[in-house]
Amino acid sequence: MDAPALRTSVFKATALAGATHLVLDALSSRLPWTTPPYLLLDYASESFRDLLFLDRRTLLVAVAVISSGVNGAIAGLFATALAGSRRRVVAIGASLSALWVFSGGLMTLVYLSPPALVVAGSLLAGIPRAFAVAWVLERFVFRPAEAEARAG
Repeated sequence: MDAPALRTSVFKATALAGATHLVLDALSSRLPWTTPPYLLLDYASESFRDLLFLDRRTLLVAVAVISSGVNGAIAGLFATALAGSRRRVVAIGASLSALWVFSGGLMTLVYLSPPALVVAGSLLAGIPRAFAVAWVLERFVFRPAEAEARAG
């Protein structure tokens, strides 16, 4: 991809990945073992919860929106860096999966104390999520950008 298309794709990828993460947060947080680690606030230490003077629902929505934005930016950057990969969905999905497991595991060790099965499920549920985000980016950002570049 040429430089202008690539720059445009970064912003599109970031926005689309963030929206995808937000939708997936809403769907996956229905069960404890598929809830993302950053939404497992019921397992946060009491002192951490006391710092946050918001009701539970407001707090979860705020954390989901902020985390989706951060995850979207990360996915946009990874997607841009891996735009030239032959198997782009696999490369982006694997990279996002690795980061999900590492960062979610680290967050769990530092801030949370959920049961082991909830942690395992939460971290493993991030793998198909990462590949879903990669697929959405491929389908709605990279394919149209490449088609436009070929046509132009």
